[in-house]
Amino acid sequence: MAVPSATDLPESIPIEPSDWSYKAEGNQSIVLSYRGSDTNICGWLLRLSKCDVAAGTNANADACATHRHDDTQRKRDDATFATSVIGPLLGAEYVLPQRLVALKPESLRQLHEKCEPLRPAHRLHRQIDLAQGVGILQPNAFRGTPPGSSWLRQSVTVELKPKWGFLPSSAWISPHNSVKSRVCRYCMHQYTKHASQDVSGFCPLDLYSGDRRRIVRALDSLARSPQNNLRVFVGDHSVIDKQGKISDECVPQWEALRDCVADIILKEPLFSRLKRCQQALDSLDIEGVLPLYRRAMESGSLANAQPSINDWLSAVSDFLRRSGNADSPATDKQAILEFLISTTLKDVSVLITLPEWPIHKTASGGMSSEPQYAVAVIDSDPKQLAKIPDYFSKDEKIVKHFLKHCPDPGSRPRCSE
Repeated sequence: MAVPSATDLPESIPIEPSDWSYKAEGNQSIVLSYRGSDTNICGWLLRLSKCDVAAGTNANADACATHRHDDTQRKRDDATFATSVIGPLLGAEYVLPQRLVALKPESLRQLHEKCEPLRPAHRLHRQIDLAQGVGILQPNAFRGTPPGSSWLRQSVTVELKPKWGFLPSSAWISPHNSVKSRVCRYCMHQYTKHASQDVSGFCPLDLYSGDRRRIVRALDSLARSPQNNLRVFVGDHSVIDKQGKISDECVPQWEALRDCVADIILKEPLFSRLKRCQQALDSLDIEGVLPLYRRAMESGSLANAQPSINDWLSAVSDFLRRSGNADSPATDKQAILEFLISTTLKDVSVLITLPEWPIHKTASGGMSSEPQYAVAVIDSDPKQLAKIPDYFSKDEKIVKHFLKHCPDPGSRPRCSE
């Protein structure tokens, strides 16, 4: 039987809250894993949108009906964006199929009540959107093993959020922000998000470097301070505790998993494509994009609040047509859309799934046998056009805060591509 796509009408599959368990969440969505026996959805995950807590509880019936309709169309467009915009850039093999499933308000309420006690405290300012009309089903690359199996024999999923993979070099970058060409965005942002003593040693440029030693260093840094950039699941259960540390049970086995993941990153072309597309699509930097955005808004060439799916398809087609030459975007609109696509690529997550925890490395430093694995990209929804002024303000804030803590950036090691 052919698997329905998200461009079809939402499927009418009964969503029984008792069959679903909380798996993980980010800022925009909550993911649940299926524990039931319906063969139509065995091996699939359910992704539900989130909203601010106040917005999820203070909506009238008419507003909910409008929201449901808009939400269904948005999720259909987001699925098309993933397959037809992100897929051609990174490789269709890395984009998971998506299915839309109709949701009933009562099922959503029960799922919300079931998930709330299991959610981390820093995520509680947002909740499952009780007014959404559809959810998204995505495949779980490897299903868990039967109950009672050793955790070492269960499937393992490593979720990486690699972030920016390059140092910007745009001529639009102002002299007082020149540090951006020396210190990567993630390393600077740490000083805005954390106290100096809690700053992570992880540098994304290591992960993208193509150098095994640096990739291993990046993964070890993430293991010491995962923050939101590393998650590890055995079966459906996270092995990173509420203190943000890998559980004691898994620590002795980390080296084998780390080496396996490093080998996969080196073997797959995904990270080199991700870096190349991030950089090529963001040739102007936000400092060059903001003036174009203001001019486009004034001229009316960006009349709509958010680009249509056809706008996105046209933008990626134009970019790919120009790939390999030095041509700049022909219009303000094209430059702005390319920047937003790059922003999506800077925020994707990469899933690396293994059927079981890898056995220990050999004396030569590699794995003792070639593991079976699957790699996929998620969290690839389009970014909001209206956020561009916010991106500029955030960029200024990050640089200013970093320079406050490091007034002589030349004295610290340079982030190396």
